Amino acid sequence: MDWWLHVRRVPAVCAGLAACLVLGAVADSVQVPVPVVVGRVSFAFPLPFLLPLAPVCLILYGQSRGGSAIEVTAVRTVRLWDTAFMAACAVLMLAGGRLVSSMTGHILAAGMARNFLGYLGLALLLRTFTSLHIAATSVTLFPIACAAFGVRHGTPASWAWPLHEPTHLPAFVAALALGAAGLAAAAQPLSTRWSAAVPGGYRASLWTGEVTTSRR
Repeated sequence: MDWWLHVRRVPAVCAGLAACLVLGAVADSVQVPVPVVVGRVSFAFPLPFLLPLAPVCLILYGQSRGGSAIEVTAVRTVRLWDTAFMAACAVLMLAGGRLVSSMTGHILAAGMARNFLGYLGLALLLRTFTSLHIAATSVTLFPIACAAFGVRHGTPASWAWPLHEPTHLPAFVAALALGAAGLAAAAQPLSTRWSAAVPGGYRASLWTGEVTTSRR
C-alpha cells in the first residue's frame, strides 16, 4: 500500500483536489478571457471551470508511473486500487463542489466539480488510445478550444459542456458519461490497453509512454 501511495502520488493528488475546492470558492469571480472565432472578441471563461485540470494532470502523472515488476505481478489488485481511487476523487469533487456551493452561494463550484469529472473521463479515454503526453495536452487544450470554437454570439454550443452554467443538465450528463466511460476504460486489463506494437520489434506503452524492445 505504501508503494502504491508513493508511486501514484496520492498525497499530491489529494492536496490538488483540496486546493481546487478552496480556490474554486474564493476565486469565483475571476475570469480568463479566451479569443472567440465567431460572434465576439472574447469569451470570459470562469477560472473555477479551468482549475480541475491541475488535479486531473496530477492523476495522469501518478498513473503514468506504473508498469514496474511489482505492478505487473499484482496487476488485478493495482488496477482495482487505481480505478477505486479515481472514482473516489470524482465523488469527492462532486460532493465538495455541491457543499461549497450550498455553504458559500458560489454556484460555480458545482460546475467546477462537473468539469473535473468530465476532464478526468476524457483524459482516461485519450490515454487509453494514445499516450500520456497526448492525453494531458489534449485535455488541457479542450476547454480552450470549446471557448474559441464553441461560442456563438455569447452562447456556448451544446457540445461545449465545460462552458455551461452548473445548472445546465445536459452539460452534467455529458460530463457524467465521459467520467463513467473513462473509469470503465481505466478498469480494463493491463494487456488490452497499455501497450501497442510498433515497427522494428519494439513495443510502446500507451499508458506510460515508455518504449521497450522485444529484440534479442
